[in-house]
Amino acid sequence: MKQRRVHLTLTIVLVLTVIVALVVIPPTQGAKALNVEAMIRQMLGARRQQVQIPPLTGTYGPFSMEKAYHIQAALAEAAAGTSGPVCGYKVAYASKAAQKQFGMDEPARGPFYLSQRLPGGSTLSAKAWNEIMLETEVAFTISKRIDKPIKDVAALKRYVKFVHPAFDAGNFPYTAGATKPTPQDMVAIGTGAHVFVLGPAMDPGKVDIDAIDLALVRNGETIRKSPSRNVMGSPWNSLLWCANNLVKFKKTLEPGMVVLCGTASPAYRVKGDEIKGVYEADCGALGKVTLTID
Repeated sequence: MKQRRVHLTLTIVLVLTVIVALVVIPPTQGAKALNVEAMIRQMLGARRQQVQIPPLTGTYGPFSMEKAYHIQAALAEAAAGTSGPVCGYKVAYASKAAQKQFGMDEPARGPFYLSQRLPGGSTLSAKAWNEIMLETEVAFTISKRIDKPIKDVAALKRYVKFVHPAFDAGNFPYTAGATKPTPQDMVAIGTGAHVFVLGPAMDPGKVDIDAIDLALVRNGETIRKSPSRNVMGSPWNSLLWCANNLVKFKKTLEPGMVVLCGTASPAYRVKGDEIKGVYEADCGALGKVTLTID
Protein backbone atom coordinates (compact mmCIF):
# COMPACT_ATOMS: atom_id res chain seq x y z
CA MET A 1 0.00 0.00 0.00
CA LYS A 2 2.81 2.40 0.94
CA GLN A 3 4.66 1.54 -2.29
CA ARG A 4 1.51 2.28 -4.32
CA ARG A 5 1.21 5.73 -2.71
CA VAL A 6 4.82 6.49 -3.58
CA HIS A 7 4.22 5.54 -7.23
CA LEU A 8 1.09 7.73 -7.34
CA THR A 9 2.97 10.70 -5.86
CA LEU A 10 5.78 10.35 -8.37
CA THR A 11 3.27 10.19 -11.24
CA ILE A 12 1.54 13.38 -10.08
CA VAL A 13 4.87 15.20 -9.75
CA LEU A 14 5.89 14.10 -13.25
CA VAL A 15 2.60 15.28 -14.78
CA LEU A 16 2.82 18.66 -13.03
CA THR A 17 6.42 19.08 -14.20
CA VAL A 18 5.40 18.46 -17.83
CA ILE A 19 2.50 20.94 -17.58
CA VAL A 20 4.74 23.65 -16.11
CA ALA A 21 7.34 23.06 -18.82
CA LEU A 22 4.74 23.40 -21.58
CA VAL A 23 3.31 26.62 -20.12
CA VAL A 24 6.53 28.34 -19.07
CA ILE A 25 8.83 27.20 -21.87
CA PRO A 26 6.96 27.43 -25.21
CA PRO A 27 8.53 25.93 -28.35
CA THR A 28 11.31 28.09 -29.80
CA GLN A 29 9.68 28.40 -33.23
CA GLY A 30 6.34 29.46 -31.74
CA ALA A 31 8.04 32.08 -29.59
CA LYS A 32 9.80 33.55 -32.62
CA ALA A 33 6.67 33.46 -34.78
CA LEU A 34 4.72 35.33 -32.11
CA ASN A 35 7.32 38.08 -31.65
CA VAL A 36 5.18 40.53 -33.61
CA GLU A 37 6.18 43.60 -31.58
CA ALA A 38 9.83 43.18 -32.56
CA MET A 39 8.84 42.74 -36.20
CA ILE A 40 6.73 45.91 -36.14
CA ARG A 41 9.54 47.94 -34.56
CA GLN A 42 11.98 46.70 -37.19
CA MET A 43 9.63 47.39 -40.12
CA LEU A 44 8.72 50.87 -38.87
CA GLY A 45 12.39 51.67 -38.30
CA ALA A 46 13.21 50.57 -41.84
CA ARG A 47 10.51 52.90 -43.18
CA ARG A 48 11.80 55.86 -41.20
CA GLN A 49 15.41 55.28 -42.25
CA GLN A 50 14.42 54.10 -45.74
CA VAL A 51 16.54 50.97 -45.67
CA GLN A 52 15.96 47.37 -46.63
CA ILE A 53 15.94 44.65 -43.97
CA PRO A 54 16.59 40.89 -43.99
CA PRO A 55 13.47 38.75 -44.56
CA LEU A 56 11.41 38.38 -41.40
CA THR A 57 11.29 34.59 -41.61
CA GLY A 58 15.08 34.48 -41.57
CA THR A 59 15.19 36.56 -38.37
CA TYR A 60 12.12 35.38 -36.45
CA GLY A 61 11.38 31.95 -37.91
CA PRO A 62 8.66 30.76 -40.31
CA PHE A 63 5.01 31.69 -39.91
CA SER A 64 1.77 30.91 -41.73
CA MET A 65 0.04 33.07 -44.32
CA GLU A 66 -2.78 33.70 -41.85
CA LYS A 67 -0.22 34.94 -39.33
CA ALA A 68 1.34 37.11 -42.06
CA TYR A 69 -1.96 38.94 -42.54
CA HIS A 70 -2.28 39.50 -38.79
CA ILE A 71 1.23 40.98 -38.76
CA GLN A 72 0.29 43.17 -41.73
CA ALA A 73 -2.78 44.44 -39.84
CA ALA A 74 -0.68 45.23 -36.76
CA LEU A 75 1.81 47.12 -38.93
CA ALA A 76 -0.99 49.12 -40.59
CA GLU A 77 -2.32 50.16 -37.19
CA ALA A 78 1.14 51.20 -36.00
CA ALA A 79 1.94 53.08 -39.24
CA ALA A 80 -1.30 55.07 -39.36
CA GLY A 81 0.12 57.86 -37.18
CA THR A 82 2.74 58.84 -39.76
CA SER A 83 1.37 57.42 -43.02
CA GLY A 84 -2.31 58.17 -42.53
CA PRO A 85 -5.24 55.75 -42.58
CA VAL A 86 -5.51 52.87 -45.01
CA CYS A 87 -7.08 54.24 -48.21
CA GLY A 88 -7.03 51.12 -50.35
CA TYR A 89 -5.20 47.93 -51.28
CA LYS A 90 -2.98 46.39 -53.90
CA VAL A 91 -3.21 42.83 -55.20
CA ALA A 92 0.07 40.98 -55.73
CA TYR A 93 0.80 37.60 -57.37
CA ALA A 94 -2.22 38.28 -59.60
CA SER A 95 -1.26 35.90 -62.41
CA LYS A 96 -1.12 32.11 -62.46
CA ALA A 97 2.53 32.28 -63.54
CA ALA A 98 3.48 34.39 -60.50
CA GLN A 99 1.54 32.14 -58.14
CA LYS A 100 3.24 29.04 -59.55
CA GLN A 101 6.67 30.69 -59.32
CA PHE A 102 6.24 31.47 -55.61
CA GLY A 103 4.32 28.32 -54.64
CA MET A 104 1.01 30.05 -53.94
CA ASP A 105 -2.53 28.96 -54.68
CA GLU A 106 -4.03 32.46 -54.61
CA PRO A 107 -2.94 36.12 -54.83
CA ALA A 108 -1.98 38.32 -51.88
CA ARG A 109 -2.90 41.85 -50.81
CA GLY A 110 -1.29 44.78 -49.03
CA PRO A 111 -2.60 48.14 -47.77
CA PHE A 112 -2.05 51.60 -49.20
CA TYR A 113 -2.04 54.61 -46.87
CA LEU A 114 -3.49 58.04 -47.61
CA SER A 115 -0.03 59.62 -47.82
CA GLN A 116 0.88 57.14 -50.57
CA ARG A 117 -1.84 58.26 -52.98
CA LEU A 118 -0.59 60.54 -55.77
CA PRO A 119 -2.34 62.25 -58.69
CA GLY A 120 -1.39 61.64 -62.29
CA GLY A 121 1.47 63.78 -63.56
CA SER A 122 3.31 63.68 -60.22
CA THR A 123 7.09 64.16 -60.02
CA LEU A 124 9.14 62.39 -57.35
CA SER A 125 12.82 62.00 -56.51
CA ALA A 126 14.46 58.66 -57.26
CA LYS A 127 15.68 58.79 -53.65
CA ALA A 128 12.14 57.90 -52.59
CA TRP A 129 12.95 54.27 -53.44
CA ASN A 130 15.63 51.79 -52.47
CA GLU A 131 14.57 49.45 -55.26
CA ILE A 132 11.50 50.34 -57.29
CA MET A 133 8.91 47.78 -58.42
CA LEU A 134 6.88 49.65 -61.05
CA GLU A 135 3.78 48.25 -62.72
CA THR A 136 0.91 49.44 -64.90
CA GLU A 137 -2.40 48.30 -63.43
CA VAL A 138 -6.16 48.73 -63.48
CA ALA A 139 -7.55 50.43 -60.37
CA PHE A 140 -11.09 50.59 -59.00
CA THR A 141 -12.70 53.19 -56.74
CA ILE A 142 -15.28 51.69 -54.38
CA SER A 143 -18.73 53.31 -54.16
CA LYS A 144 -20.40 51.33 -51.36
CA ARG A 145 -19.16 49.56 -48.25
CA ILE A 146 -18.24 45.91 -48.74
CA ASP A 147 -18.43 44.04 -45.45
CA LYS A 148 -19.92 40.73 -46.59
CA PRO A 149 -18.81 38.13 -49.15
CA ILE A 150 -19.64 39.01 -52.76
CA LYS A 151 -20.95 36.10 -54.84
CA ASP A 152 -19.67 37.05 -58.29
CA VAL A 153 -18.48 39.86 -60.57
CA ALA A 154 -22.04 40.79 -61.56
CA ALA A 155 -22.87 41.49 -57.92
CA LEU A 156 -19.51 43.20 -57.38
CA LYS A 157 -20.08 45.79 -60.10
CA ARG A 158 -22.78 47.45 -58.01
CA TYR A 159 -20.08 48.43 -55.49
CA VAL A 160 -17.71 50.13 -57.97
CA LYS A 161 -17.85 53.83 -58.82
CA PHE A 162 -14.87 54.35 -61.14
CA VAL A 163 -12.14 52.49 -62.97
CA HIS A 164 -8.70 54.07 -63.67
CA PRO A 165 -5.32 53.52 -65.27
CA ALA A 166 -2.76 53.45 -62.48
CA PHE A 167 0.85 52.95 -61.42
CA ASP A 168 1.83 50.73 -58.53
CA ALA A 169 5.28 52.09 -57.62
CA GLY A 170 6.38 49.67 -54.93
CA ASN A 171 9.60 49.66 -52.93
CA PHE A 172 11.23 46.24 -52.53
CA PRO A 173 11.63 45.93 -48.74
CA TYR A 174 14.21 43.18 -48.28
CA THR A 175 17.96 42.84 -48.64
CA ALA A 176 19.56 40.43 -51.08
CA GLY A 177 21.19 37.47 -49.40
CA ALA A 178 21.19 33.75 -48.83
CA THR A 179 17.71 33.91 -47.28
CA LYS A 180 15.15 34.81 -49.93
CA PRO A 181 11.86 36.42 -48.87
CA THR A 182 8.88 34.09 -48.82
CA PRO A 183 5.33 35.10 -49.83
CA GLN A 184 4.64 35.30 -46.07
CA ASP A 185 7.48 37.84 -45.73
CA MET A 186 5.97 39.95 -48.50
CA VAL A 187 2.45 39.82 -47.06
CA ALA A 188 3.59 40.68 -43.52
CA ILE A 189 5.34 43.85 -44.70
CA GLY A 190 2.46 44.87 -46.97
CA THR A 191 3.68 43.39 -50.30
CA GLY A 192 6.07 46.32 -50.78
CA ALA A 193 3.32 48.94 -51.21
CA HIS A 194 4.95 52.39 -51.35
CA VAL A 195 3.05 54.85 -53.57
CA PHE A 196 0.36 54.60 -56.22
CA VAL A 197 -0.54 57.04 -58.97
CA LEU A 198 -4.16 57.24 -60.05
CA GLY A 199 -5.19 58.27 -63.56
CA PRO A 200 -8.47 59.71 -64.88
CA ALA A 201 -11.69 58.16 -63.61
CA MET A 202 -14.01 56.38 -66.03
CA ASP A 203 -17.46 54.87 -65.67
CA PRO A 204 -16.83 51.11 -65.51
CA GLY A 205 -19.84 50.52 -67.75
CA LYS A 206 -18.25 52.50 -70.60
CA VAL A 207 -15.04 50.50 -71.06
CA ASP A 208 -14.31 46.80 -71.44
CA ILE A 209 -11.32 46.44 -69.16
CA ASP A 210 -10.94 42.80 -70.17
CA ALA A 211 -10.09 43.85 -73.74
CA ILE A 212 -7.17 46.20 -73.04
CA ASP A 213 -3.40 45.82 -72.77
CA LEU A 214 -1.43 47.12 -69.79
CA ALA A 215 1.70 48.82 -71.12
CA LEU A 216 4.52 50.39 -69.13
CA VAL A 217 6.43 53.03 -71.10
CA ARG A 218 9.75 54.54 -69.98
CA ASN A 219 11.23 57.53 -71.83
CA GLY A 220 9.06 56.75 -74.85
CA GLU A 221 9.96 53.04 -74.99
CA THR A 222 7.49 50.29 -74.07
CA ILE A 223 9.29 48.05 -71.56
CA ARG A 224 6.37 45.90 -70.33
CA LYS A 225 3.09 44.89 -71.96
CA SER A 226 0.50 42.22 -71.22
CA PRO A 227 -3.26 41.68 -71.71
CA SER A 228 -5.41 42.69 -68.75
CA ARG A 229 -7.22 39.34 -68.97
CA ASN A 230 -4.00 37.66 -67.82
CA VAL A 231 -4.72 39.17 -64.40
CA MET A 232 -6.76 36.28 -62.96
CA GLY A 233 -8.78 36.13 -66.18
CA SER A 234 -10.02 39.69 -65.56
CA PRO A 235 -9.15 42.60 -63.25
CA TRP A 236 -12.71 42.20 -61.95
CA ASN A 237 -11.77 38.75 -60.62
CA SER A 238 -8.79 40.30 -58.84
CA LEU A 239 -11.02 42.88 -57.16
CA LEU A 240 -13.53 40.16 -56.22
CA TRP A 241 -10.77 38.11 -54.59
CA CYS A 242 -9.47 41.13 -52.67
CA ALA A 243 -12.92 42.11 -51.38
CA ASN A 244 -13.71 38.59 -50.19
CA ASN A 245 -10.27 38.06 -48.67
CA LEU A 246 -10.68 41.25 -46.64
CA VAL A 247 -14.08 40.09 -45.40
CA LYS A 248 -12.51 36.75 -44.43
CA PHE A 249 -10.15 38.68 -42.13
CA LYS A 250 -13.01 40.85 -40.80
CA LYS A 251 -11.95 43.91 -42.77
CA THR A 252 -13.94 46.09 -45.14
CA LEU A 253 -13.69 48.13 -48.31
CA GLU A 254 -15.12 51.59 -47.65
CA PRO A 255 -16.52 54.16 -50.12
CA GLY A 256 -13.67 56.04 -51.78
CA MET A 257 -11.09 53.31 -51.21
CA VAL A 258 -9.02 52.28 -54.22
CA VAL A 259 -7.92 48.77 -55.19
CA LEU A 260 -5.06 48.19 -57.66
CA CYS A 261 -5.55 44.80 -59.24
CA GLY A 262 -2.07 43.69 -60.28
CA THR A 263 -0.48 42.81 -63.59
CA ALA A 264 0.75 39.74 -65.43
CA SER A 265 4.03 41.36 -66.55
CA PRO A 266 7.13 41.26 -64.35
CA ALA A 267 7.59 44.50 -62.43
CA TYR A 268 10.22 46.98 -63.63
CA ARG A 269 12.54 46.39 -60.66
CA VAL A 270 15.72 48.48 -60.57
CA LYS A 271 17.92 50.60 -58.27
CA GLY A 272 19.87 53.87 -58.48
CA ASP A 273 19.82 55.98 -61.63
CA GLU A 274 17.83 53.34 -63.50
CA ILE A 275 14.84 54.41 -61.41
CA LYS A 276 14.86 57.82 -63.10
CA GLY A 277 12.66 58.40 -66.11
CA VAL A 278 9.42 59.73 -67.55
CA TYR A 279 6.88 56.92 -67.23
CA GLU A 280 3.51 56.35 -68.81
CA ALA A 281 0.94 53.74 -67.85
CA ASP A 282 -0.95 53.13 -71.08
CA CYS A 283 -4.17 51.17 -70.65
CA GLY A 284 -5.59 51.67 -74.13
CA ALA A 285 -9.29 52.57 -74.08
CA LEU A 286 -9.12 53.07 -70.31
CA GLY A 287 -6.64 55.91 -70.71
CA LYS A 288 -3.14 56.86 -69.60
CA VAL A 289 -1.38 58.30 -66.55
CA THR A 290 2.16 59.68 -66.20
CA LEU A 291 4.81 59.74 -63.49
CA THR A 292 8.19 61.49 -63.61
CA ILE A 293 11.03 60.30 -61.40
CA ASP A 294 14.18 62.50 -61.37
